[in-house]
Amino acid sequence: MKTSDYVDSRDGTPIWYGTLGQGPVMVLCDGFACDGFIWAHIMDYFCDDYTLVRWHYRGHGRSGTPEDMSRLDVSDLVDDLEAVLDALKVEDVVLVGHSMGAQVLLQAWAEYPERIRAMVPICGTFKRPLETFGGSDWLERALPYLEMAAAAAPGALQSVWNMVARSELTYLMSHVTELNANLVHGADFRPYLEHISQMDVQVYVGMLKLLAEHSAEDILETVDVPTLVVASEFDTFTPMSRSEDMVRMLPNAELVVLPGASHAGPIELPETVIGAMEKFLNRI
Repeated sequence: MKTSDYVDSRDGTPIWYGTLGQGPVMVLCDGFACDGFIWAHIMDYFCDDYTLVRWHYRGHGRSGTPEDMSRLDVSDLVDDLEAVLDALKVEDVVLVGHSMGAQVLLQAWAEYPERIRAMVPICGTFKRPLETFGGSDWLERALPYLEMAAAAAPGALQSVWNMVARSELTYLMSHVTELNANLVHGADFRPYLEHISQMDVQVYVGMLKLLAEHSAEDILETVDVPTLVVASEFDTFTPMSRSEDMVRMLPNAELVVLPGASHAGPIELPETVIGAMEKFLNRI
């Protein structure tokens, strides 16, 4: 069964969600500036045995943009997720999160742990991702300049943003700097570029700033449900060391490493990710 609908979050922002399949509920939480491209293989495999729930973050995809642009924090996303769960009348879920989605699911645990049966953070971190982005803190240092540009000339920055994000050069650069070109297919990655080119640059910069400040480090030791941490060997966005730290701090966690993969591990080595998830889910 496939459904699609909207629900108003706590502050009135309309949040899009969709479901596919039947059975126990698995909620898929995207990465920053994503609207679901990473889940294609996972959804195809698990839709026969699970009700898969996708949703778009505020300011992303089909969801609305908040009237108050300060409401772009991880805690606001967790409120949005709660609204989706309430709309679906779901009380027992497996949360799966890619990249920033790992921070979303950890923060969700802090807010409503009774609704979460297990968690699967994939290629994610538990704190301040810009500290390690690209192997250094360069993006963290550049962020204030992006903020100033977005505030001073939002229209001009938006025009440049749309042009650059749509260009084939961006795709090629992504291959060179991050993706494993031997593993990923262009058709799997191009939807990400299409989505990011349509984003409001002020949403992008505003959410990035708040994400850079977020930490769930104090939450980790409280998580008492089974957790499968999936990390990529050559992830330069959220390095494997952060996943290893996460596993050490979580009371009931295991680590699976994707050899040769990058931050886009679920579309580079989908069979490995699916196999690890299936074994994990069969045990919980």
